[in-house]
Amino acid sequence: MKPPKYKLIAEFIKSKLESMIWQEGYKIPSETELATQFSASRMTARKAVDEMVNLGLLERVPSVGTFVRSILPQSSLLEIKNIADEILSRGHTHKMTVLSKLLLVPNDAIAISFSLQNKNVFKIIIIHFENDSPIQLEERYVNAEKVPFFLQQDFSKITAHQYLTSVAPLTEADISVEAVMPTKILKHNLQLNDNTPCLKVTRSTYSNGQPISYVVLYHPANKFRLTSAYRTAQ
Repeated sequence: MKPPKYKLIAEFIKSKLESMIWQEGYKIPSETELATQFSASRMTARKAVDEMVNLGLLERVPSVGTFVRSILPQSSLLEIKNIADEILSRGHTHKMTVLSKLLLVPNDAIAISFSLQNKNVFKIIIIHFENDSPIQLEERYVNAEKVPFFLQQDFSKITAHQYLTSVAPLTEADISVEAVMPTKILKHNLQLNDNTPCLKVTRSTYSNGQPISYVVLYHPANKFRLTSAYRTAQ
C-alpha cells in the first residue's frame, strides 16, 4: 500500500534537510510547486509543509514564503557540556569576550551558596557569542585555593568549563533555573530589548566533595532553550 502523497512530500522535504541540501534560511519551493512536482493538490502539499512546521523544521513567513528554520541553541539540564562544543556541533562559530577577572572575598550570599566562608575566590565575567550574536553571559566564582592558576588562563581561547574539568573533574552539581527580567547591564551585554526575559541558570559544582565553582549563566529567552531527557536502563 502506497503512503499518502502528503507523506511522500513530507519525506522529500525531510530528506533535503537531513542531507543539508536545504540549509538554515533556505526558502523551500512553494506549495504550488510541490503540488505540481508530486501531481498532488495544493491542500495536500500544505498538509506536508504543516507537518514540517509543527516539527519545528520549517518556518512560515507571511506573504514571503516558507524557510528552513534556524537551529535554536539549546543545552541539557542533565548534562554539563562545554558551550563551545555545543555551538560548534550546530555548525556555528563560537567566540568569547572577557569583561572582568578578579580576586575577591565573596559576599555572604555567594559564600553560603558556594559553601565557602572567609576564603578567596576568583571571579570572571565572560560573554559567549554564537555567530557573533551574544548567547550567554557567564558570571563565575572559582575556589582560589583548589584552582590557584585559574586567572592565568586565556579565556578568549579556552572556556572556564574546559579548564576546570581538566584540573578538577566534576563529580557533583546543584542546578536551578528561573526566568528573570534583565538588568540594564544584561540588556546591553546580551543586546536585549526591554520586553525580553532571560533564562538564569545557577550551578554549583564539586570535585570529590570539594566546592570548585559557582556560576550564574544568563541566556536570552527568545534565543535559547534548555532540554532534559531521562531513560531507564533496559
